[in-house]
Amino acid sequence: MKRKRFARVCGGALAAAAVAAGAGTTWFRPPYALADTPSADVTVRAQKSRYPDVAETAEDVDGLLRVYVQRLKAGDAEGLARLAGPDYDRPDAEARTLVATYGAGARGHVEATVAEGVVDYFQQVELVYDKTGQRQELLLVKDDGHWWVALGDGDPAAGM
Repeated sequence: MKRKRFARVCGGALAAAAVAAGAGTTWFRPPYALADTPSADVTVRAQKSRYPDVAETAEDVDGLLRVYVQRLKAGDAEGLARLAGPDYDRPDAEARTLVATYGAGARGHVEATVAEGVVDYFQQVELVYDKTGQRQELLLVKDDGHWWVALGDGDPAAGM
């Protein structure tokens, strides 16, 4: 009798742990992802700093920067606009401008340097497009646990 009860308790605990793990991976997964094509040739680095959180932030924004460059390279202004922070309205026009301005550069190697941040929810990134020699300053905003591109009209501190 004790063995059956022990097995039920352990089985219930394992089921609960599996549900929690599944919910955790869904909860923390960003709402954007790389598409299968085109490939994006991006190197993300942290600016030299004595603070270790700069390297951690560079790791955190790596995925978003790769998706951003991939959308530029693909000429996907609509996909680029979906990377705008939740507190930004009408990112479409700016996304089209970014594709027109940096799309050709995104077809080559892109170096992204994550600057030493002042606050935890804003992040400056400098992108250098090797193919065209262009430089771009990009502001990233953290909202609801995810990094977004400050794109369109909005207040980057609205969700803070």
